[in-house]
Parts: sequence; structure tokens; C-alpha cells
Amino acid sequence: MKKINFIILLNIISISFLFGQGGTPGTFLNYGASPRTLALGKSFTGLANDVEAVYYNPGGLAYLRTQDIKIAHSALYGGMRMEYLGYALPTKQYGTFALTLLNYGTSGLEVRDEHNDLYDPAIFAQNAYIFSYAYNPHRLLGIGANFKVVTENLARFSDVGLGADLGIILTEPNPFNFGIFAQNILAPKIQLENEEEKFPLTLRVGGALKLFEDRVIALGDVVADEGVWNSGEIDYNRIRTHIGIEFELWPSVLVHRIGYDPNELSAGLGVRKEWGKLSLGVDYAFLLHHQSKFYLPPTHKLGLFIKFGGFRTWIDASPSVFAPTPEDKRKVLWMDVRIVSRREVKRWQVVIKNNLGEMVRTFSGWEMPPLRLAWDGLDDAGRMVSDGKYCYEIVIVDTHDESLKFSGPLTTIKTRGPEGKIEIERELNR
Repeated sequence: MKKINFIILLNIISISFLFGQGGTPGTFLNYGASPRTLALGKSFTGLANDVEAVYYNPGGLAYLRTQDIKIAHSALYGGMRMEYLGYALPTKQYGTFALTLLNYGTSGLEVRDEHNDLYDPAIFAQNAYIFSYAYNPHRLLGIGANFKVVTENLARFSDVGLGADLGIILTEPNPFNFGIFAQNILAPKIQLENEEEKFPLTLRVGGALKLFEDRVIALGDVVADEGVWNSGEIDYNRIRTHIGIEFELWPSVLVHRIGYDPNELSAGLGVRKEWGKLSLGVDYAFLLHHQSKFYLPPTHKLGLFIKFGGFRTWIDASPSVFAPTPEDKRKVLWMDVRIVSRREVKRWQVVIKNNLGEMVRTFSGWEMPPLRLAWDGLDDAGRMVSDGKYCYEIVIVDTHDESLKFSGPLTTIKTRGPEGKIEIERELNR
């Protein structure tokens, strides 16, 4: 390490100060991985409802219902950058598994020896390969753990460390969530030549308040590391607070986010588009570094997420154009109910709506719904519905009172024939 110019190390440490932890080892595991959580002020411990739960609280993985892929790139100050890739797989009997890859670093570092002779440009890189597992011992409790392999490279020096984290999440009392994440309970140790770095034990405690059918979510995290308890006293200056709010501007399509943490003010947007059982979305975050009194320029973050498969419910209907005939009971719309649930169904409901969003017909029951439902084109009062487009909403509640919900187009009712012209010929008197 003596041949590495100390200025290189000073530059790397100064960049870590921008993360707000003063060059603490493993800082890249606390910065924030994707635009969604960055826009929320890095407050996510009490919510943890996507694959990024690995980063903030793996206990939240236990409640995922779809396979989840998330990709993000972040350009950081001083030429640093971070890349993130996460994948989660929920299973019916064996809990949820996840894999996360993180890369943080830069290239082109100037290296000189003790005689000030210039070497070839060097790289600095930290990588984390995180394997996660979560399950529900109780319907109100999720427990998750991370096992991680951390590598560090600086010029010609490199090392590998192993670590583990533990997180839990409590989903009661409604509408609150509470989470606790103990990071580095098994601390990775990295040694480059003679110096050994040990990742500190970090504790995150967070809560989430979900309102208006989860369309508005308020979040708050408190974060502390080992230095808080030095000499048996609490150093309150090292306790970090993170807050954020997420609310839907356009339900299931457009989400707005704002946040605050000790370093940055943040805002962001998320856009999602659904194609049947596939969801694709883009997240954006805009960050202002208030700790530097806004001397540092604002930064922009972009990320992509995909949700597919997993536990879902939906309806396949035929025909696509339907002409009900009350006197002929054989002319009905067939609705095939599809369910992939983690547990047995306790109750269900299917609602048919017109193009104004008004409910015209309701089907409901206990336990598993029939595999096929039939609609004769009448409303709940027994009247023929008007022509137009109709959609459906299906809700399934399982034995743990968790619900699956899905909505989509159902059919078009058309009882009138095509419009035409009638020509009338008149005989002229001569």
C-alpha cells in the first residue's frame, strides 16, 4: 500500500463523506440503490415492499407476490458510480428468495510510487453479492436474512469478506408497518495489504403509514451505527433521520415521491404500465445536496423495474363482443377465473363495471370461487345493461387475510346492428 499515493485514498474517503458517514467501511451498502428509495429520502425499512427490501429490510421480501426485477444506475460525485441489480422469487411453500448485485467505484485513478513516478491508471471498486431468504412464521410477521460476499479492489490490492444481516417487519396494527434491520451482525472484514477494515454494525428502525387504500404512504427511518454507543454513551450527532412520502397521482400508473435525509433533499416520479400479468415501470429521482449548502450540483437517477408471474388472480372472458338475449339463456359471457394464491382462499368477489366506472353486477362467495362464471348481460336488479365496454375487478382474500386484486377489460356489449341508410323511391305522377 506504500506505493499507492495517499491522495488517491484521500479522494475516495472524501467521496464517502458525501454519503454522510465519514468514510465508514461499507458505506455503499447504506447510500440507496434505486431512484425509488433515493426519492423517498432513503426511508424504506418499514415498507420494504419490493426487491430492494434486501437493501433496507429483507423481512419485507416475505410479502412479495410477484417476481420482481429492478435495475438502476447512479452517477455519484467525484466520478464515482453505483450499479444495482435485484431479483426476487416468491414461492408458495418455501418462502421468498432473492439475489442482489451491487457495484460501486471508479476508474482512471492516478497512482504514483514513493519516488513520484507515475504508474498506469488504477481502479477502485467495491462489489456485493447478496443472497436473501424470507418467510412468514405468522401472517403479521415477516423475517428475512441476507448472506453477502463483499469484494474490494484498489489498484493491485484486493480482498473478500463475508457478512450477514437480519430484518423483521410487522404489518399491524393497520394501517401501520414497522421494521427493524440489523446490518452486519456478521461483519465483513476487508484487508488491503496491512490495513483491515471491519464493516460496522448498523441498526435501522422504520415505520410506514398507509392511507387511502395504500395510495398515500408516509415513511420514516432512524439509522445508527456502532459509533453511536462509543464509551457507553449515545452520540446523538451520529443518529441519522430519513423521511419520505409516496402518493399516487394517477392510480396504478403515476406515483410522486419526496424525501429528506441528512445529506439531500429529494423528489421523484414513478411510471408504470401493465400488460395483463406483466408490469413494466421507470423510476426517476432528483437530488439536491443540502449538506454542502447546495454547492454541489443536483444529480439525477434513473431505474427500471419489471414485475411478473408470482401470486395473482385474473379473468379470461369470451366472447370479446357480446350480444345478450334474455329469452335465450345459452347466450352468456363466460368468465374463466384464474387464481395462483399462496394460501387457501377464504372469500372472493367479482365486480363488473360499465365505462363510467359504475358497478352493474356483483358475484361473491366464500372459499374457492368456481372455475367459470357466466354473465347474462343483466345488472343486479335484473335489467338489461346498455351497450358499451365493460371491465371487471376481482378480489381474493386468503386465510391470512391477504388480498389479491386485479382489474381489466371484460367485453363489449353490442345489441344493435350496424347503422345504415334506407332509400325510399317515390313514383312521380305524369
